[in-house]
Amino acid sequence: MEPESKPTWSTRSDPERGAESGTVSWFDPLWYRRAWVAAAVLVLTSLGWMHFEIGGARATLVFSNVVLTGSAVAATVFLGVLTARSESLDKLGWGLTTAGMGFFTTGELSWMLYELGRGGVPYPGVPDFFYLGGYLFVAVGLLAIATTQHRARSALRMGLDGLLVAVALLTISWHFVLEPILAVSDVDTYTMWVSVAYPVLDIVVGSVAFIVAANARGSRRTPITLIASGIFAWAFADSMFAYLSFNGGYVYNEFDTIWLVGYLAVALAAVQLAATMPPATINRSRYELWETIAPYVPFLIAMGVTGYTASVSALDQIGLGLGVVVLLSLVARQSYIFYDASVLSSRLERNEAALSRRNEELLLLNRIVRHDIRNDMAVVLGWGEELNARVDADERVMLERMLDTTRHTIELTETLQLFTEAWDTDGEHDLEPIPLRTTLLETLARRRETYADVEFVVIGTVPDVDVRASPLLSTVFRNLLNNAVQHNDADEPRIEISANLTEETVTVRISDNGPGIPPAQRDAVFGRGEKGLESDGSGVGLYLVDTLVTQSGGDVWIDSNEAGGAVFTVELQRESTEPDGRERTS
Repeated sequence: MEPESKPTWSTRSDPERGAESGTVSWFDPLWYRRAWVAAAVLVLTSLGWMHFEIGGARATLVFSNVVLTGSAVAATVFLGVLTARSESLDKLGWGLTTAGMGFFTTGELSWMLYELGRGGVPYPGVPDFFYLGGYLFVAVGLLAIATTQHRARSALRMGLDGLLVAVALLTISWHFVLEPILAVSDVDTYTMWVSVAYPVLDIVVGSVAFIVAANARGSRRTPITLIASGIFAWAFADSMFAYLSFNGGYVYNEFDTIWLVGYLAVALAAVQLAATMPPATINRSRYELWETIAPYVPFLIAMGVTGYTASVSALDQIGLGLGVVVLLSLVARQSYIFYDASVLSSRLERNEAALSRRNEELLLLNRIVRHDIRNDMAVVLGWGEELNARVDADERVMLERMLDTTRHTIELTETLQLFTEAWDTDGEHDLEPIPLRTTLLETLARRRETYADVEFVVIGTVPDVDVRASPLLSTVFRNLLNNAVQHNDADEPRIEISANLTEETVTVRISDNGPGIPPAQRDAVFGRGEKGLESDGSGVGLYLVDTLVTQSGGDVWIDSNEAGGAVFTVELQRESTEPDGRERTS
C-alpha cells in the first residue's frame, strides 16, 4: 500500500506569466474538507468535556482555556500565512485582519495566564484592552479588502449599508438582550459599559463583514461570509457573558464553545480555497439581488420590533432613539443611491452623445474612403481591360490576375457599403416581404456573367414565395455564391443551388465541389465568437451574411456534401401575402 499523501501547498498557473504563481489556496479540496471535519470534532469534544467536566473542575478549566487560546492562535497564524500569499491588492486588508486577530489572541493568552496562574481574571482588565482593540483592525481590514474590487463610491455605499445593518441589529439586540440585562444589573457603570461594548462591537464589525461578503465578487464571498459568521457567533457568546457578569459572575460552561466556533470559522476562512484569489476586475453598473436587499431584512425586523414595543408601551428612550437612527440610516443610504444613480445616468448620457458623434465621424470617413477606393479601382479596371487586347498570351495571364484582384477590391467596397447600411439603423432593422425566386435568380444571373467559367446549376425549381427578410437579402446570396467560387480549387468548379419549403420556413442550399470546411472552423468563417471580424474566417462577406440573416430572424449554417465540398444553408421565415393568409407557391 502506498503511504497517504501529506497536505501540499497547491498552486495555480498564471497564463500571462507562463509560470506557477503560488497564490491560490493552501490545501487541496480534500484537505480543506478534512479541516472542516476536524473543526466539527473539536467543537463536539469541547461540548462534551464542558458538560461532563471530564477530569474534574480544574482539568475542565485548563481544557477550556487551552482550546480557546489554541483556536485563536491557529486563526492568527492562518491569516498571517494568507496575508503573505495574497495578491498585493489584498495584503493590506488581510494584514489588518491578522493584526486584529493577533489582539484577540493576546487577550486569550492574558486571560489564560490570569485564570490559571492567579485563580481569577480582573474584569475589566488587561485582556479587555486587547479584545476591544482587535475589533478596530478587523473592521478596517475587511473594508480594505472591499475597496480592492470596487469603486470608491461603491465602497461608500457599502459603508452606508453596513451602518444600516449594524444599527438595525443593535436595535433588535437592545430590545431582546441589552436592555433586559441592564435592567437587572447592579454593577458599576464602567463594568456595565465594557460588558455591553462586546456585543455592540460584534454586531457592528459583523455587519461590516456581512455587507463586504454580500458585495464580494465570485468565490471570494465564501471566506468573508465565514468571518462574518464567526463574528456573529461571538456576539451571541458575548451577550451571554454580559448577562452572567451581571448576575453572579461568569463561570466556564458549554457556551464557551460558541467563542470556539467563532475562532474556527475565521481559521477556516483563512484556508478556504478562494481566500487568496485575486479580486475580480468586474465593475457592474447594476446591483445583484442580494446586494440590494441585504440591508432591508434587518431594517424591517428592527422596525417591527420597535413598533411592537411601542404598541405595548415598553419603548424606552434608548429604544426610540435607536429606531430613529435606523430610519435616518435608511434615508442616508437611499439618498446616496439616488445620487449615485443620477451621476451614472449623466455619465451614460455623455458617453452616448460622444459615441454618436464618433459613429457619425466614422460613417463619414467610411463613405469618403470607400468612394475614393472604388473610383480609383474603376479607373485601373478600365485601363486594364483596354490593355487586355494589346498583350500576348503570357502577359494576358498576369493581367487577368491583376484585373481579378481589382474586381475583388471593387466588390469589397460594395460589401462594406452594404455592411454599413445594415448597421446604420440605430439598432432597428426593418424587415419586408422579399420575393425569394426573383431575388435569388437575378443574383444568380449576375454571378454567371461575372464567373463565365463556373457551372451554376439550379436543382429543381425555386419556390415563388415571399420571405420575411432584410431588403439586403440579395447581398446574402451574392456573397455566398462569391465565396463558393473564390474558395473553389476544383478544375471544373460547379455550384448547385436548391430550395425547399416547410409550413413556416424556406431553406436555400448553395453547394460547391471545393475543398470543404472542417466542422471545427464552421463558426469561425462567419466571424462568430469573441473576436468577431478578427476570427479566422473568410472575410467580411460571410460576416455580413451572418449579420443580415440574423437580423432577418433566420439562420445560416454549413454542412458537407457527398463530393466533399461545402454546403451553405440559409433558413428564412415565410411571409403571408394572400388576403386569406395563404402563401403563393408554384
